[in-house]
Amino acid sequence: MNCFDIQEKIIDLVLGELTNEDEVFIREHLETCPICREEFHFFSECLHTCELEKAETCECQFQETYWSDFVVSVHEQIRHEKREPKVPFHIVIPAAVVTIAAISVGYFLFFRPSPQETAQQESTPYYEYDPYREVDELSPEEAEEFIRIINQRYGE
Repeated sequence: MNCFDIQEKIIDLVLGELTNEDEVFIREHLETCPICREEFHFFSECLHTCELEKAETCECQFQETYWSDFVVSVHEQIRHEKREPKVPFHIVIPAAVVTIAAISVGYFLFFRPSPQETAQQESTPYYEYDPYREVDELSPEEAEEFIRIINQRYGE
């Protein structure tokens, strides 16, 4: 085994979770390798400090089942917690309908054009325009003048 493999197993050695054969092999390596030995001392001191801190701050010793029960209870609380929607649709939708209705009624009462304004005079389309009808609308004097001008231009 190289130093990398040993350093992966140092934490198991500190926790006492190695077989006797692996423990003997790693301890022999620690006697010859200063880097791995320093790593081992660091982990041992950390674990020792954590155990002292735990004993000083906590009257009861937590068991492993506490954390698994804790996770389960948090999941149950999350599952049973009723989530409120971000937008209260039961208020927004009726308010929008009432607003649209009020705007529509206001438009028809105050801004709607009267029928006289909307009715447009029908102008005769270009293709139905008859210039000879204008002659029928002339007075008798104007009609004589018109005929005289036509006769002069186009001859009789």
